[in-house]
Amino acid sequence: MGMKLSKRQKDVLLTIVELYSRSSKPVSSDDVIKNSGIKASSATIRNDMQKLQHLSYIYQQHTSGGRIPTDKALKLYFEIIAEAYGEEQNYLEMPRDYKFYDLNIMFENLSEIISTTLNGMVIFEYPDPKYIYVTRAVVTQLTEYHYVVILLTNLGMTISRTVESYGLPAAKELENMLNEGLSGKSLFDIIYASKTQKLKTDDIRLTNMFNLIEVLLNEFSRNKYLIKGLEKIINKFKPNIESVESLTKIIENDYIKDKIFENIDYSHELNVFFGSDLKNKSLKNFAFFSTSYSLGSNPIGRMLFITDKFCNYEMIYKIIREYNSRFSEIISKNL
Repeated sequence: MGMKLSKRQKDVLLTIVELYSRSSKPVSSDDVIKNSGIKASSATIRNDMQKLQHLSYIYQQHTSGGRIPTDKALKLYFEIIAEAYGEEQNYLEMPRDYKFYDLNIMFENLSEIISTTLNGMVIFEYPDPKYIYVTRAVVTQLTEYHYVVILLTNLGMTISRTVESYGLPAAKELENMLNEGLSGKSLFDIIYASKTQKLKTDDIRLTNMFNLIEVLLNEFSRNKYLIKGLEKIINKFKPNIESVESLTKIIENDYIKDKIFENIDYSHELNVFFGSDLKNKSLKNFAFFSTSYSLGSNPIGRMLFITDKFCNYEMIYKIIREYNSRFSEIISKNL
């Protein structure tokens, strides 16, 4: 549909989007002329606005009122920004000598930076288990009757659990057995084996060790997402109670998050969709920006950023694109 617009009509539309995003007030033809460099009469601008309205890019709340951009207009606006910046890199001055450390901490820090800078909520999907390999198992005697069991991985993520030592081998022996059985294997392969291979043994210690592995895998599967920033949306945009409840359900319910992420491609590009695309009226005023982060050339997880849909699209594109690119670079360089 965007191909049907002339350059001037696109400029008119971009001006309407930018003016409404700043003021939340319907935009008139006079507003467009005063706030843009478009060389055209008021009558010409009105004709352009009529065409934009016919194509569902803008609408009027009242017959004599100004125009308000639709989700369709916001998507086109974002596409134009992406095209303009697509060939450029390094928008932000950021240090390049970061050292890789615990991925959980990196998720925490990056989520906090993005949510604070852009006033929104960040959801990071933890990496695909196909790319997470166990590098070492550590078993520590915590008390006379308890061990702390930790699996270290190539991505710096750790999976840990405190367990009763009764019925398990001695701590050092258990550590050796876990390292022999798990080191170098991906979590995907370990999960698959635990579901498809039945253990046949009368050795209660081996049975308990395999049960322990299942407990550790369940601990990993239980933490699929890292989420930050709902309070930024509430403090900045003051959404109604229905919207807050819907956002809270996204945070609390993994099934809802899973359904949203099912429709997000493992794409390096930054894309946008809206609450209306989710068929959720209480989220109609929110924009959802999605992208993926990578290990080398392989996308291994996705990120979602949620904020008010009348936001600074240019800043969001620059910051998320650059931080995500740098995040992938750090992971790839250090692993």
